Amino acid sequence: MINDLGTVFAAELQRRITSRPFLIGLLIGVLGIMFITRMPALLDKAFTGSNAIVLVGDAKLLDRVKPLLAKDYKIKGELPMQTIDEHTLNAHHASSAFVFTEQGTKLALTVFSHDPGSVDNKDINRMLTPLLLQDALHKSTADVAALTAMPIAIKPVASKFANANEAFAARAVAYTLIFFLYMLILLNSQIVMSSVAEEKTTRIAELLVASVNPSALLAGKILAGATLALLQMVIWIVAAVLTGSPGAGSGAAPSGDNIFSLAGLFNVITPAVLIGFLVFFAIGMLQVSTVFAAFASLINRTEDLGSVSGPLVIPVIAALFIAMGALGSPDAPFAVITSFVPFLAPFVMFARIAVSNVPLWQIAGSLAVNLAALYVIAIIAGRIYRVGMLLYGRTPKLSQIWSVLRTSS
Repeated sequence: MINDLGTVFAAELQRRITSRPFLIGLLIGVLGIMFITRMPALLDKAFTGSNAIVLVGDAKLLDRVKPLLAKDYKIKGELPMQTIDEHTLNAHHASSAFVFTEQGTKLALTVFSHDPGSVDNKDINRMLTPLLLQDALHKSTADVAALTAMPIAIKPVASKFANANEAFAARAVAYTLIFFLYMLILLNSQIVMSSVAEEKTTRIAELLVASVNPSALLAGKILAGATLALLQMVIWIVAAVLTGSPGAGSGAAPSGDNIFSLAGLFNVITPAVLIGFLVFFAIGMLQVSTVFAAFASLINRTEDLGSVSGPLVIPVIAALFIAMGALGSPDAPFAVITSFVPFLAPFVMFARIAVSNVPLWQIAGSLAVNLAALYVIAIIAGRIYRVGMLLYGRTPKLSQIWSVLRTSS
């Protein structure tokens, strides 16, 4: 069986790694990752018009207002009091005009906007609060700043991070890696499923099963898929790092360091996190791919792939959403419990490892449970695969599948 496994693995790996669809998909994936890494900066440039404004009012009043609004708005110009119409906004390439007046001792604002729904009254009021306090208290700008400035210190307690910037960067990198994990497990499992279905529907399986141990055939295909997924992962991460090098303008942590630069990445990806990612990636890939391959052996038409794979995708999607939640609350009871559940654990446990100090017994317990689950899944999938690859005609019923599981050895 070992010889059969090696032969199938090498043949499947060579066939897929040299295939045009794989190479095209890899290239598209790299370009997509590079775009996603740069997307925050691109979106910022693309939508700057939504916060572009002109200020209208008395020059002395605008001099006091402008510094407070400049933090969140792009100020395109300052105009004396006048009637505001569409021509005024378009001439200054602005989405809104902020018209300031003084009503007695109070400041009043009227906003003329192309999109009234984009104007947030609470945000504007918050930004202008120092000015309102200055007028109400008859204090200087410095006095108001001293009154409203509150020292805030964030102290880590039993945390793996020394400060908030490190914690932010770790969550950002973990989020990206979990997304990679989701994409690669799902895509490569679907590829394995399509490969099995193709051999089944073209009746190539009859020849293969006659000369190769069915379990070795299944294992070879799955291991080849896992190897290619790991290769894709490495290439995607390298693409993200190169695109997010200093000066790229994307993914920046609050400190200003780019989390996707080599320095930023190695500040938050410790050896323990890297090992945890690789181990749980391998377990997740093998668990999902094995189930996909087993169910693919039961279909008789490639048109049925969608209806079969649909329900199988649900646990993977659920795992992604739970992992996103675990990044924010890694020690929540639900996160701890799901980090032991097969199909969910590869995502959730890695999320917890990336952002918190997970007890060693929980990591070991999760590995033990999921390796045992993988062993059981492999046995059940092998039985289904051995029978399914030679079963043609109508799609078997659940009772037939249960009979196969009970009687196959």
